[in-house]
Amino acid sequence: MLKSFFLLAFAMLSLSPLVIPQVESPAALLQTPLPPDTGDLAQPTGQTAVVDPAPLAPPPAAQIPTTPLRLIIPSIALNDTIAEVGLNSKGEMDVPAGNTRDVGWYMGGTVPGTLGSAVIDAHVFAAFSKLRNIKVGNSIYVETDNGQKLHFVVSEMHTYALADVPADILFNRADTERLNLITCAGSLTPDHTTYDHRLVVYATLVHDA
Repeated sequence: MLKSFFLLAFAMLSLSPLVIPQVESPAALLQTPLPPDTGDLAQPTGQTAVVDPAPLAPPPAAQIPTTPLRLIIPSIALNDTIAEVGLNSKGEMDVPAGNTRDVGWYMGGTVPGTLGSAVIDAHVFAAFSKLRNIKVGNSIYVETDNGQKLHFVVSEMHTYALADVPADILFNRADTERLNLITCAGSLTPDHTTYDHRLVVYATLVHDA
């Protein structure tokens, strides 16, 4: 996976994205290749071959991407529609308009529930107005278009200075199934175009036994 370390850039708050993402395609389907065909086994002359191979184990179930529809965080009474967002003309992750309660899923990256880092954003004065009250150990749920209700648990939360938001960690960690939420924090910048910090909540998928 190609990684980028470009300088973060932000536009007006009412329209501005929250961070520049690493552009990725949705997680690929996992496949297990069959063993190679080695041909017939050679047998000594006059002997009959008795072949009783062990059955092949079935391949693991593929991760099938599905579209996320709703984000639910019971601890902060959040239950909002997920809108698909892409990149704006500056190549930055977009964000839903501040006059809605929508949260935005970066559809150019990881699909929630698949391996990698799915990213959802929203304005601090809109859907994510209470995100700062979330705590490590709280549950986050994502409902998908195939009827799944994915369960994530908050593992970390950090507030970064605007210039220090770790875009590579936010978008590119692929060690497990991750869900990362981001919004503005801190104070308005002197020109009142955005805030000087970002709050990032990191969560991981719960695998049912």
